[in-house]
Amino acid sequence: MAKATRRSFIRNTAVVGASNLLGVVGVSGFAGADFDVVILGAGMAGLTAARILAKVGPGLKVLVLEARDRVGGRMFTSTDVSVHGVELGAQVIHGSRAESWELIREYGLQTRSLDAGGATESYHFLPGQPPYKPNQADLDALYHKVVVKHAKYDGPDMSYQAFLETMSFNDTQRSALGAEALSWSSEPGEVSARAVIDDGVAWDAYHDEDFQIIGGHSLLAEKMANELEGKIQLSCAVAGLYWRSGVAGVTYIYNLQSQTVTAKRLIITLPVGVLQSQQIEVLPPFPDWKKQSIDSLQMGQAVVVAMLFNAPFWSDLASGPVSWATPDGRMQFWAAHTPGEGAAAITGWFVGSAAQQLSDLGGQEGMQQVLHWLEGISGKTRLQEKLKWHRYQDWVSDPFSLGSYSFTRPGGQGAREILARPIEKTLYFAGEATAPAPHYQTVHGAYMSGKRVAQEVSDSLDIYAEDKAILDALF
Repeated sequence: MAKATRRSFIRNTAVVGASNLLGVVGVSGFAGADFDVVILGAGMAGLTAARILAKVGPGLKVLVLEARDRVGGRMFTSTDVSVHGVELGAQVIHGSRAESWELIREYGLQTRSLDAGGATESYHFLPGQPPYKPNQADLDALYHKVVVKHAKYDGPDMSYQAFLETMSFNDTQRSALGAEALSWSSEPGEVSARAVIDDGVAWDAYHDEDFQIIGGHSLLAEKMANELEGKIQLSCAVAGLYWRSGVAGVTYIYNLQSQTVTAKRLIITLPVGVLQSQQIEVLPPFPDWKKQSIDSLQMGQAVVVAMLFNAPFWSDLASGPVSWATPDGRMQFWAAHTPGEGAAAITGWFVGSAAQQLSDLGGQEGMQQVLHWLEGISGKTRLQEKLKWHRYQDWVSDPFSLGSYSFTRPGGQGAREILARPIEKTLYFAGEATAPAPHYQTVHGAYMSGKRVAQEVSDSLDIYAEDKAILDALF
């Protein structure tokens, strides 16, 4: 007998679940649904939607199914060595106008500006070579040429790399300009030029400064989850979705047992990487317009490494906050504290092919590679002996995200809006990938999408029209 793998177990139990659920889905109307709303995913989007819908009134039955053994999704904070929290997923609140501030202030969470410790001294480096200070004015002028030419371009969309190749840049310049794509967690040859440049211009107009949550983003997720006691079920890996207009069924694995649940409305906040992976059987399949919107996006690659050393070996390089990055943006390190204040901590952020390289190596060998790169930057040796603690988070291979966050493939303009559209007032979609430019890829973008989908679902459930005053106060 062939050995049963986890994947085959989920696939086989999904088939069993389908036989049970298809009968329910075949029933007309709402009769027999276990819940009014089931939400897939307890990240920012799912928690926001659940929180709002739960406040409509005690009569609305809401359930959140989460595959992980924790809430937060790609918000993930380690508190192993610091009560301030070390972010292994979402790093910061992007901008003083981020919509998520309303939630942060409601909970009374403390924050701090990243500029509070003074301006960061930024260095560039190439592996094995000493760091140097880049000429930022020259880099900005170079990129301005790209923006100006693209503003005049009226042809079909292409990859950002292909667009750069239409201009007379040398290899060094083209590599440095590629950092714009890597800032979106995407390789220049994979991402839409229109998305990088146009959405980048919109981002610059929106963004002013960044802030940290003291205690980390996981604290925010836990505060939200506390309001939803009894409505969140963890460690539930979804295996199948079965639906018809007005009712949907979900098969999931909990404690190695196949479970089923039905709902009048299903909110899907799963990352694009999971939707593309075919891990989850969908019957009937999503319509072609929905599948095309999913395929027009792609998950970025990111590995995050947090490190605590016995002393700040880099203190001779800078007197304040300091960061080092490769000119192409694939690798970045930054010191979490001003020398002499707080822990001797460094965060490593790796995207694109650098993240894939580390993911392919695996956690142990990948960590050795990270330390090797750090030794090349600092000129120090034997950093392994100075390392007191570390956490290595590989989002590339994480089975519940399969990447960091979504970027737009060439020709994919409008895909996010289409991905956000419901299917037959039964299947609804939220998550950072459904947020409008320039807010996708952010926690506040996911928050915005959770508010939007809660409004859509509440509007579709006319039986709760008497509670609109409550909803109006929440939006």
